[in-house]
Amino acid sequence: MLLGSLVRPVLPAPTGELVVGALALFVLAGEARLHPWTLPHRRAQVPRGVVGEGAEGGALRFGFEMGTGVRTRMPSNLPYLPLVAVALLAGWLAALITGVGFGLGRAGMALGRHHSPDPDWWDAQWRRHGHGIRVLLALLAVALTVPIVLG
Repeated sequence: MLLGSLVRPVLPAPTGELVVGALALFVLAGEARLHPWTLPHRRAQVPRGVVGEGAEGGALRFGFEMGTGVRTRMPSNLPYLPLVAVALLAGWLAALITGVGFGLGRAGMALGRHHSPDPDWWDAQWRRHGHGIRVLLALLAVALTVPIVLG
């Protein structure tokens, strides 16, 4: 939001809305496997062992490293959508809600795997259903971005 506060005064709102709309289409197309391109990101993955380090502490460390960009391999362009929408269009409340939602989603995935009786089963289910879940999450992200664009 702070970066957006520097950009918004010189960028007309309709331009920001067009950028967010174009990015939403790009993200949806990518999740539907209509193109192979990923936006720039650091390609160092948080090691799997981090989540297993001591109950919720490992999941929190994973979330911290992922959220701050210390180690962030993103197999999806999806995180760029709320980032750009917040930076170009959102107020502080929408930015806060978006950040909390992103953090809860990341923590939920890591904690779900950590507390699974069989983490290998968890991973197999993700490999089996991951594509459909990613498309569903992309559609949900676009739907949740609409209030930011219209707000």
